Amino acid sequence: MTESSIDQSYQLSRQKIIFCGDAGVGKTSIINSLMGQKFSEEYEPSIGVDFFSKTIRYKGRLIKLQIWDSAGQEKFKSLIPNYIRGSCLIFLIFDVSQKTTYDHLNDWIKFINNIENSGIITVVGNKIDLDDRREVNNDDGEKFCKENNYEYFEVSAKDGTNIDNMLYTSIAGLPVFNTINGETIDKKIIIDNLLQENLDSFRVKNYETGNNDGGNLNVNNENNNNNLSDINHTYGINKNGLLNVNNSKRKRKCFC
Repeated sequence: MTESSIDQSYQLSRQKIIFCGDAGVGKTSIINSLMGQKFSEEYEPSIGVDFFSKTIRYKGRLIKLQIWDSAGQEKFKSLIPNYIRGSCLIFLIFDVSQKTTYDHLNDWIKFINNIENSGIITVVGNKIDLDDRREVNNDDGEKFCKENNYEYFEVSAKDGTNIDNMLYTSIAGLPVFNTINGETIDKKIIIDNLLQENLDSFRVKNYETGNNDGGNLNVNNENNNNNLSDINHTYGINKNGLLNVNNSKRKRKCFC
């Protein structure tokens, strides 16, 4: 697709995504990985809520992901409902090497479900690179999510494992992709298209932001590098993790 054809078919849909979870679970590091920023071993807790923007492409349509990074400390929790309200997707993060963060998932879910117009929840276990320090195994995470009808992913923000798979598999379930041109499309096809189309999006200038990174503007750092891992065109497989499209269907309404 050429720059001119994108310009002519330009449509922009905004999808609000928020990352929640205890302090120190790696919410900011996961977002930084999505934005192509280098992982840092230094931990600086988020203060309040930070905002990032990532533009992706699907069937000639530009879709802006408005990504909100919330602080996990209790003193900032009163701010979070304002950002969860009206979201389409909520990534609820815990640390697989800290069981207490897993034990707090139910508290976070109750908190989220009490907020009007909250989005679909996807549970994510981070820091799988710390395998020798695991306190929560994959089976426990999958069982919890199966019982509660959530999708579940395990990732490593440090080495990028499964990060792109987590994002594109999760957003493929949003209504915006099912309603384009009035089509009803199989989720696996949507995921494959998202992965393949966004390979080229980082070489196309975004006309709204003027950035040459596919429109990915991090308001805290405008000098972002490419943030999409190499993907196998033939199989639609991310080198950082196989596609996971067989999760149970989520029934909760999404207010977008």
